[in-house]
Amino acid sequence: MADDIATMLPLAEPDAEATARRTQSHYGLRRRTLERMRSKTTDMDVAPMRIDPRLYTDPVYFERERKTLFRETPILAALSMDIPEPGNMMVFDALGPSILITRDKEGKVNAFLNMCMHRAAKLVTECSKRTRMTCRFHAWTYDLQGKLIGLPGKEGFEGIDKANLGLIPIPVAEWKGMIFVRGTPNGAPIDVADHLGDFGDELAALELHKARPMAASRLECEANWKYAYDTYGESYHFASLHPTTIGALAFSNIMVYDKFDNGHCRLGFPREEFMDYADQNEAEWPHTDYGGLYMLFPNVSINVNSMKGGGQFYGISRVFPGETVDRSFSLLNTYQPAHTSRADEGERWKEIHDFIEHVVSTEDYSVSADGQANLNWAPDGFCTTLWRNEIALQHFHRRLAGLMEHNW
Repeated sequence: MADDIATMLPLAEPDAEATARRTQSHYGLRRRTLERMRSKTTDMDVAPMRIDPRLYTDPVYFERERKTLFRETPILAALSMDIPEPGNMMVFDALGPSILITRDKEGKVNAFLNMCMHRAAKLVTECSKRTRMTCRFHAWTYDLQGKLIGLPGKEGFEGIDKANLGLIPIPVAEWKGMIFVRGTPNGAPIDVADHLGDFGDELAALELHKARPMAASRLECEANWKYAYDTYGESYHFASLHPTTIGALAFSNIMVYDKFDNGHCRLGFPREEFMDYADQNEAEWPHTDYGGLYMLFPNVSINVNSMKGGGQFYGISRVFPGETVDRSFSLLNTYQPAHTSRADEGERWKEIHDFIEHVVSTEDYSVSADGQANLNWAPDGFCTTLWRNEIALQHFHRRLAGLMEHNW
């Protein structure tokens, strides 16, 4: 069951220019998807791809991944509306170190290790709107920019410059409604435009900075994080694994693939209702709230999709490594876009969140757990295979291989 989002924020007005770009992009995706539906074909890669099981089972390689991908790469930590006002804060623990993200009185986002500089106690354990943060251990107090402003018993710290005892910064950047962090203390600044490349224009059209948080969940998975993430990137399994859920809403083994810079991509999965007007002129097509699946390397999928009865939701899933090579967890968040439906219909977004959570946890991740267990016993020489119709997964694994340089 989704955790309720306590603060129900008002919906912002959509931007006309962003709406035009979004509509053009999504209509283009639907046009190409309908072509694939009519021909009963799918976008494909040039050849199958073999995957060494050690990518999912080797603990040394797993630790290299955690460092390269989840400590040194910009990672999506939140959307802007998760901490919309000065004084808002959140704790982000998914990368290993506890990271404290705040919005200061000037509206700027800051990030630090969630660690008091006195005895390393966790500084914030409960997030609330405030102007300062006080450690419960010895009451050392910091402002929202990480400066030490309160030091009880200061006579015992003569000769110590408080300016040198500010919180340890974590690289953070806010761009078009997305907050990225890099899990390395005192690291170099994050260049979001460079990280996103040409994918940035597509994401900007979604107006994520106005998306209202509606529900959030954490899902555990007994499989390597890549095995869990692989379930998002193809429709080949819809009919067999999801016959009464996703398979009843979308066609199986038909997909449109858009490649972008740096391993990012967008997928189009045919909606069943598209066939109702497949033979009509485009000018006669009804409105659709479907926009595809945006996959942000290395671990994020943004489901831009429609709900029964109309209205759009943004379903964001972020998959992270667990404590061991054969464990992972996912953070699921559902948002209401500024351009869809009314502010008093919040229950509909919570219902779709619960539906997606059920499908992922009981269908996708159950297969992931079984497959992971089998890979642990796979004989020498065995490889899994990504077929030509699993083009998005092939490109993900090639990007991964290029970064990791598989040196066993």
